[in-house]
Amino acid sequence: MDQTTKTWIFDDLDDLDDLDYEFEQDHVVDVVPPSLGQLASCDLTERTRLIDAYVRAELARVLRVEPHTIDTVGRPMNSLGIGSITGLELQRRMEAVLQVDVNLNMLLRANSAAELVDCLAGQLGPEDNPHKHAGEIEHLVSHDLPGTA
Repeated sequence: MDQTTKTWIFDDLDDLDDLDYEFEQDHVVDVVPPSLGQLASCDLTERTRLIDAYVRAELARVLRVEPHTIDTVGRPMNSLGIGSITGLELQRRMEAVLQVDVNLNMLLRANSAAELVDCLAGQLGPEDNPHKHAGEIEHLVSHDLPGTA
């Protein structure tokens, strides 16, 4: 390898030290869940807004990205990067915080995060909502935790 080629290669490698790569930085997201009392007392629009912010923060935390970068409407959960491990983490955190049963299989196959938000908003309010009624349809979110029914 001639000196010109070596200089070109090593100069370019030195330039890499100066760049600020996002993938090297861990995005730490502070997740502040809404209170169950607040969710039960507000209207559906406000509850949906609160849950959307919470779900975005949880997704951002497990994916290590900024919450505003999460596309909650246009992309299925798996194309956001939610797989079995991150899905399980999301499921357990949401179940603990919101006291609902989140179906992991349905979570992973959800058409979008907005679908999860809508199900949670319907479950956690006082209104009569189709998401609250158990039937033969398998729901993404159920109000009864396993072993509490």
